[in-house]
Amino acid sequence: MKLSLFGFLILSLEASRAVGSRLKTKNVPVIEIDADTEILEDIGEIHYKDDPDSPFQETLRCKGARPRLSLSSDKKFATCCQPGQNLLGSKETAFDCCAAGHQVAGSKEVGYRCCPINQIWNGNVCESEAVLCKNGKTMRDGVCVCPSGTKENAEGTCVEQGCTSGIEAGKCYTFTFPNGHRWGFRGDYYAARAEHMDQQWGKFKLCKNEDCTAGGSINPGEGIRIKDVHGNPRNGLYPNQWLHRGLNGDHIRKTPNYPDAGVFTLTKWPCGKYCLGGVEEGLAFACPSTEPAATFVTYDKQPCIPIDVLEVPCDIHARENNCIWKHGSDQCCDKVDCGKASN
Repeated sequence: MKLSLFGFLILSLEASRAVGSRLKTKNVPVIEIDADTEILEDIGEIHYKDDPDSPFQETLRCKGARPRLSLSSDKKFATCCQPGQNLLGSKETAFDCCAAGHQVAGSKEVGYRCCPINQIWNGNVCESEAVLCKNGKTMRDGVCVCPSGTKENAEGTCVEQGCTSGIEAGKCYTFTFPNGHRWGFRGDYYAARAEHMDQQWGKFKLCKNEDCTAGGSINPGEGIRIKDVHGNPRNGLYPNQWLHRGLNGDHIRKTPNYPDAGVFTLTKWPCGKYCLGGVEEGLAFACPSTEPAATFVTYDKQPCIPIDVLEVPCDIHARENNCIWKHGSDQCCDKVDCGKASN
């Protein structure tokens, strides 16, 4: 909303120094607040800090009963907006008084206006931001930027930043239990026991959805379902089935039905370990055994089983497996991305 009068902002006393500096901005007039001012939001005024050598107090407030003082989110800019509106925008784009659920959107070429969040101003109307924002960016204050928690790489694409879990959706892993044995299917349920013809170690594909879409870190608290690529021991039957939601002592088995799958979590621990748990339930050993099985428990969400996680190829015949590790003395480091490897 464009305000035609800067007269909403007045000084209560004429003095030699102004409270803030008026900027030549688009859409609405704005005052830039400097370090020598104090903001009294509860009464809608901005004061120049007291000068002990002056008998005056410089004050900035909105004229009239309805317009109210509105500050930018960083409290560095101010104007007067109507009730229900807030000052949005930036010096690089434009400032405007926008209603809740809106943002300043547009570009230098077409100008800027208040549009609903996730929409942009094309010069005539607000439309979906997907028209302009690419590579994972979203519109904020009229500019396509990377969402919080991501950063722009050299190719202009938004990628995750900060600490990552080290595990990704759509990739395959083995789980080694505290007894030193890999978790796998023994023909009736999953257990951690010595390698044997009747024990097929699990090659577990971590999935955020039923299609098991590849890509993106799996973070603590994010529910995943687990697909075992391997079939049953001895006969190879029933590959690519889900680990089911066995509760309170019921050993985790296989299920072909995605809705019946357990919802797991993987939390990164120190020294290269992870803890396998659940979202709505905890995960615990099913019963005392030297060949432990696992079960979801409903009495506590926090229990989890410490495991060692190792990434392995989902398909042992895929050519890109040649590039899983770099050549060098330390084969457990220096992973390379073979996503673009040719077949």
